[in-house]
Amino acid sequence: MFELVVCDLDGTLVDSKKEVSEYTKEVVKKLKDRNIHFTIATGRALRGAKKVAEALGLKCDIICNNGSTIYDEKDNLIFQRVLDIDIVKDIFKVVENTDSVFLAVFGDDTFIAKGRIEDTKKFLFFPPTNIIEIDMENIENYSYEKIVIMDKNQKTLFELDEKFKIYSDRAKSFLSQGDFLDIVHHESSKGIALKFLAEKLGVPLEKTITFGDAFNDYEMLKFAGKGVVMPEAFEELREQFEVNPYSHNDSGVARYLEKLFDL
Repeated sequence: MFELVVCDLDGTLVDSKKEVSEYTKEVVKKLKDRNIHFTIATGRALRGAKKVAEALGLKCDIICNNGSTIYDEKDNLIFQRVLDIDIVKDIFKVVENTDSVFLAVFGDDTFIAKGRIEDTKKFLFFPPTNIIEIDMENIENYSYEKIVIMDKNQKTLFELDEKFKIYSDRAKSFLSQGDFLDIVHHESSKGIALKFLAEKLGVPLEKTITFGDAFNDYEMLKFAGKGVVMPEAFEELREQFEVNPYSHNDSGVARYLEKLFDL
């Protein structure tokens, strides 16, 4: 049976209001009582991820920024990969010539292209914190764990994704939500983070189960002993992995786990 459960947040564990149900909290507690590890792997930075972890009563390692960072139960940074600054600059230049919005993160800091703060807020459920406006004059003054390109036109994001594949030896890009294209260091992903965490906990990969809904979850779903996607997941993922019949708006992960572990 599985010993480690790793779950994506947005579109998977939390509902459309970005909340976890009381039922989900109960199921996670039952797993913990059985000494089954449960943690989250998200595109969010630590601050946003911890809100959910605390709601679930979890004190555990947390995979953030699509695997670019991993924090232990005391919020110590135990894994980190940072994007090469020349790639950040090149991507920033490309996005500047489009209607898309550039955002990047490092720790609790949020970097937004100068003059685009209000545009950024249109895409985010929670308002950004510690905002630093950047342009080509000051972009080299900072480090970046993850870039997010935001656009309501998904076709534009797919085109940018193809364009950024020229950096594939040093960076990865993938759609994390319908209007988000994420870029991270090539040595980071939720899949790589899953391997790191499983080894740390002494759990064989074949005894891990993961849940996701977007392309940033792909490696995590593939590397795990079992990968399960939500019914709202991207079609390409639904074709490759088992589909959970229960929606994220219906405590889908908890309902699946309750049946799986006979809780």
